Amino acid sequence: MKKLIVVALVLGVGGWLAWAKVLRPAPKRACDRLAELCGDAAPRDSDDKSCSEFFDALATQGGEKDTNKTALCVLDAKTCPEALGCTAGGAVRLGTGVAKGFLEGFQKSVK
Repeated sequence: MKKLIVVALVLGVGGWLAWAKVLRPAPKRACDRLAELCGDAAPRDSDDKSCSEFFDALATQGGEKDTNKTALCVLDAKTCPEALGCTAGGAVRLGTGVAKGFLEGFQKSVK
């Protein structure tokens, strides 16, 4: 019976680790990584959604490819400035997409 409990416990912990480190979507892991690198030691507040909103906006404007590229860059970062550089690159990509859409709409209205 003790062996069964130990096996269940090991499987539970292994499942949680797999979810937290591998199976969870990259943008959500990137937000945690950014907080870890930049010294946000306070518990994650449910009202602080700026990181997840950024990745949602990036997915809406730039698509999944840009979102995953930015998230993977943050996950691979070794320092806070490097991670912030990744998010800045994502923001530039987001701004470029918005500007492109604006110009396309402007050209349609002028023709």
